[in-house]
Amino acid sequence: MSFPSLSRRGFLQTAAIAAGAKAAKPQGRPNIIFLMSDEHRSDALGCAGNNVVRTPNLDRMAASGVRFTRTYCQGPLCQPSRASLMTGQYVHQHGQVWNQMDMNPEWTTMMRQLQRAGYVTGKVGKCHFAAKGVPGRTDWKQHFGLDWLVEEYDKGLYAKGAVSSYTRYLKSRNLLDAYLAELKTAGMRWGTTSQIPQEHTQTAYLADQAIDWMRHYKSEQPFFLWVSFIDPHPPFIDQTLWAERYQGVRPPLGPPDPPALTDNAWGRYLRGLMKAFGSDTLTPEMAASAARHYYGMISLIDQKIGDIVKAVDELGFGKNTWFVYTADHGEMMSDHKLMYKLVFYKGSVLVPNIVRPPGGMTGRTVNGPVESIDLTATVMDIAGAELPACRGRSLAPFTKGQGTTREVAHSELSGWNNKGNYFVMVATERYRYVYDKANSLACELFDLEKDPDELHNLVEEPGYAGIRKDLHKDYVTPFLADAKS
Repeated sequence: MSFPSLSRRGFLQTAAIAAGAKAAKPQGRPNIIFLMSDEHRSDALGCAGNNVVRTPNLDRMAASGVRFTRTYCQGPLCQPSRASLMTGQYVHQHGQVWNQMDMNPEWTTMMRQLQRAGYVTGKVGKCHFAAKGVPGRTDWKQHFGLDWLVEEYDKGLYAKGAVSSYTRYLKSRNLLDAYLAELKTAGMRWGTTSQIPQEHTQTAYLADQAIDWMRHYKSEQPFFLWVSFIDPHPPFIDQTLWAERYQGVRPPLGPPDPPALTDNAWGRYLRGLMKAFGSDTLTPEMAASAARHYYGMISLIDQKIGDIVKAVDELGFGKNTWFVYTADHGEMMSDHKLMYKLVFYKGSVLVPNIVRPPGGMTGRTVNGPVESIDLTATVMDIAGAELPACRGRSLAPFTKGQGTTREVAHSELSGWNNKGNYFVMVATERYRYVYDKANSLACELFDLEKDPDELHNLVEEPGYAGIRKDLHKDYVTPFLADAKS
């Protein structure tokens, strides 16, 4: 299977950069490009051992950087996770527990602190500043610390009438009606293929906007550029070229058996998820179809990341630019008969995490637990900036052969529609434990060493009662006490 080369549009754009751009002047502090996707599970990468998905550009980034295999997002849902990345705080600290509350423009964010440290800050793509995602404020970028902002939205919001620079772009090319028609019939489940040409997809548009911004960058100040792709968030709509690459391929799927549906608040929660997303009737054929379209979306993101990296080098920024790649949360993709996110199984709570220093390094893989907010601390460390309330720990030392992983990682979730549950997860090197604070209920305990696929919930096993109590006493109780302070 061959990899697609640059799109014609991408080729012409980077050729123009090479022909017309002057080499960037050396800067005292490095540039930082923060690449992020939405709902990319951590094992859907070639460098993670997946032999089906095609991600050559991210694989090369990992081969010349550090890849962290166990990065726990702070909340397996869009707004809570993104709020944690911006603030460096846990969910209970910033208070964004669900996708039904606008983010607080008074937060001290990493972008605002980067501005104070002399950086020019820009972002293109999904921000999720507002719960409904519909444009209503023109001052988001000033409040959250962005000098340049092109905010885009989930596909479902476009189907409901949201307007953005991308929809205006499609309209100018007589493609908007076809795009909206696809969205209204795509649904949220097993996937379809778009007829929109690759160079006009939302993923290509976002990458091209980022490249164009760098192409016209004239400041002597270093920059922080956050490129936030909307894919591979459902609905799973891939593009023709990649659909053809994955046609007939059998993607690797995780354990098909559902989790134990206990007769308590936890069991009711899981049943509710299965019913809401239709995964209770999921068949292996449906799951494989969804995964093929999902992989196609990931591969297009990877392709466009290749365009961005090439442009960075052509513009003369390459020797002074850090790259980070991550996601807000993962995707269950039929594991345990579940789809999407909102649980702490590894498909949902673990995210990709690649940190590449300027010029690259001998690639390194780190397997111990870290957290998404450690990337927030990493950005601050690289920039020489301060974010006083940040609870993350910089991962930059790992690029020099140093650094230690965490004793425990935390994640939080306010349940389904922010009603009736409040889950706290702790994960150590060996165990993962989940507690529902709202119902005073121990929900899950897995021995990840003996049971890496999280098949056997040990939370009620007498032989593990002591371990469960210790995990609760040592890691949940102090965490909840901190939440009250």
